[in-house]
Amino acid sequence: MNLRIKVFTAFMAFIIAPLFVLGAITYLLSQHIIEQNYAEQSEFTLKAVGRNITYVLKEANYFSEDYMLRDDIQRLLGQRESVDPVMQTEYERLLQRTFLSYTPAYAVTLYSFNGQSFSQGRIGYQRVPYTGLVKHPVFREVMALNGPPRWLGPHEAPEWTGREPLFTVVRVINDKYTLDNRGILLQQFQFHELNRIFNYFGTSHSMDLRFMIVNSEGLIMVDNKGELAGQTLDGHASEGLQLGEEYQSRKMEFDGVESVVSVHHLELKDFGQMNWSIVSITPWAYLSGRTEQVLQWISAITALTLISALLYNLFFVNRIIRFILYVVSSMKKVEIGDLSIRVEPGSKDETSVLARGFNSLVDRIETLIGEVKLEQDRKNRAELMLMQAQIKPHFLFNTLESINALAAQNEGRKVSRMVQRLGTMLRVSFLQKEEIPLSLEIDHVRNYLEIQKYRFEDLFDYEIDVPAGLGGVPILKLTLQPLLENSIQHGIEERLHAEGEGFKGMLRVRAEEKEDAVILWVEDNGTGIRSEVLERFHGTPGSRISASGDGEEGGERIGLGIPNVADRLRIHYGSRCGMMICSMPGQGTLIRCTIPKEASG
Repeated sequence: MNLRIKVFTAFMAFIIAPLFVLGAITYLLSQHIIEQNYAEQSEFTLKAVGRNITYVLKEANYFSEDYMLRDDIQRLLGQRESVDPVMQTEYERLLQRTFLSYTPAYAVTLYSFNGQSFSQGRIGYQRVPYTGLVKHPVFREVMALNGPPRWLGPHEAPEWTGREPLFTVVRVINDKYTLDNRGILLQQFQFHELNRIFNYFGTSHSMDLRFMIVNSEGLIMVDNKGELAGQTLDGHASEGLQLGEEYQSRKMEFDGVESVVSVHHLELKDFGQMNWSIVSITPWAYLSGRTEQVLQWISAITALTLISALLYNLFFVNRIIRFILYVVSSMKKVEIGDLSIRVEPGSKDETSVLARGFNSLVDRIETLIGEVKLEQDRKNRAELMLMQAQIKPHFLFNTLESINALAAQNEGRKVSRMVQRLGTMLRVSFLQKEEIPLSLEIDHVRNYLEIQKYRFEDLFDYEIDVPAGLGGVPILKLTLQPLLENSIQHGIEERLHAEGEGFKGMLRVRAEEKEDAVILWVEDNGTGIRSEVLERFHGTPGSRISASGDGEEGGERIGLGIPNVADRLRIHYGSRCGMMICSMPGQGTLIRCTIPKEASG
């Protein structure tokens, strides 16, 4: 059967997408409707609760204002002389008959500006000293208001209320005739009416509902459950709430329980200086009710459909996917050069055709790569032979020139020695091997340097430091001699011409062993190489720098031999080996050649 027909038939047999989409839409829509409807209902509830709280504060303000305008209270604050204990007791009874006659009143303290204070309260109340009032930040606000009350909720001033859930009002008492400041009123209230309001509007229906009064900083001043008072709202809500003047209702986690959190700002500007909001917390489980059962059935049906899809994926789609991944993995191995990979057909359908096509393609690639590699090897070998041929005539020309100069000077003994050394060098040059032992290459270099010293007796000295243990390491023949020839002709001779007979050149050849390679160093104290010439040499692998040294513009320290040696090393040993040049004008040149410890010639 065709693979496309198989996939289409299986897809039609397991139609899960419509059911899944239907279940998801039903669930999300029901959640949204419940949340939206409750948000609207919660707004009306919180506004009703807010109006009742406003009434409670309005009533407290009314009684406070009525009592502080009484003539006896005004006279009390007008006392100039110190009050004896008898009068102090009488004035405190006056406070008991007036301010504390209002049922929610818990304690009251009157302060005159001459330092006297009169207080009365229920058992256990904490009297706030005048010094403590003056140092509190609220005192400046009260004096700036000059009459209107400044309300403090529970836990906003714990140094005054302790752990008691007390509302505190602080205000300036003015003379009712002249409006002069008479003193300060600090009165505390214990509003049990708030619990009745909360129970009436919510908690009587479910013990899970929660009402809180918070200030603008998120401090929970009142909690109808009495658990979170004095804590911050952000420490319990999973998301931040904006305690502004606009109503908001959002679904979030509160104390780890998914809930609907609604916030309503209380309009209390007419009753004093305060910025409070009322917050309701309703668990989502309480709101969803029986809807959760319907959603559970929908979830169960969706889960069964998903199980069917998993079975479909396991017994059909997964087999095809495994085969595709198998082919992709084989392709990646081919990309990195493993052409031995072959794909085994999985079944008698289009996958078997794909496997045969892949195997045929790899076979063809392997054949083509073999042909290209063989052609490239032939090309490299021909290029290597050409480079070696370039070195031989170049070297012979310079050596014969030296012999000719000695013969013209009738130096027969020196000519004999030079011809003998030249013959030894030519035998090495004519060897039909690309690689020779390092010891033989060093003998070749020593013969060359001796020939040059015959010609230039005082031009240079040389040192050769090669450990005996490295003598058997194979190296491309004629690797070091062109470098030394370049150092003499373009380095030492040029510096001799520049500085005169007081200069004497020095050549050093040394070798050192690394983990998997041998490092050869060729160093001279010649004229050095300019930086722009070095940049051209290092810029392109295999590039040549035309440098003749015969005075033409562009003639530089790097002659013909150095680029040839660099190309030979690169072609024969690969990019991990090669040549590096370090030089500075007037300071000499250091050349490093890296060759592997073992290489086939």
